[in-house]
Amino acid sequence: MDIKMKRYLLFSSLFFSSFTQAGFLNSLVDGDGLPTLTSSKKAGVGFASVAAPYANTVNYFGYIDKTVAPDANVNGKKAYYLYVWVPAAIDELGVRMISPVGDLAEPSKTDFVQKGYTEKAKDKETWFDTWIRVERMDVVSADKIRHAKKVINILAKDDDGDDTYDEKRHASYNSLVRIETEVSKPEKALVRGLYRIAFTTYKKGEVEGSFVSTVGTNVPGVKVAASLAELDVLVNN
Repeated sequence: MDIKMKRYLLFSSLFFSSFTQAGFLNSLVDGDGLPTLTSSKKAGVGFASVAAPYANTVNYFGYIDKTVAPDANVNGKKAYYLYVWVPAAIDELGVRMISPVGDLAEPSKTDFVQKGYTEKAKDKETWFDTWIRVERMDVVSADKIRHAKKVINILAKDDDGDDTYDEKRHASYNSLVRIETEVSKPEKALVRGLYRIAFTTYKKGEVEGSFVSTVGTNVPGVKVAASLAELDVLVNN
């Protein structure tokens, strides 16, 4: 076999291997039917490379209506918090929020779910134009979660950045950030500790309707809750 033929076979092997891998990754979906949350990392070769999924993802299903008190006021709008415990240093943090949930997915046994969500989520039409901001808080020890108060740094914020879900029900109003650690900058380093997702609506009006927020990392054991007290129980009991 001459050298040209060997090169051709090698190239063909690499191409079809990467093409198959790309197709496999693009077809992946979470077990509950949600679109796969992909990271900034690439898998495959050349033009056949695709964004690789996060090694671990967790979901929080919630519903906002008049019975849910806002946690803050952001840009003149009612805003709400989700608290995230990350048990080890990570290289990247992905956070996505989709509204409404509708028929897209139902919570599984491993998901975090707001009390009363199942009944409220029967309303499949009410939704809000998600806007999220991801913050790092001043807690790195699990036993300090309940007493957290201070935000160290705002890591990222987004309005319409979701590139993982081709929204058919309305325009692309879902949010997604991918935050990579910066080891040389302590305030930007994604260390073990407490993080917070602040969310509201980008458009004028009230935050109302169902949502699902997905958090992606490279470590297991991430917990999500709507209050520090609830998160403290999840992490420490």
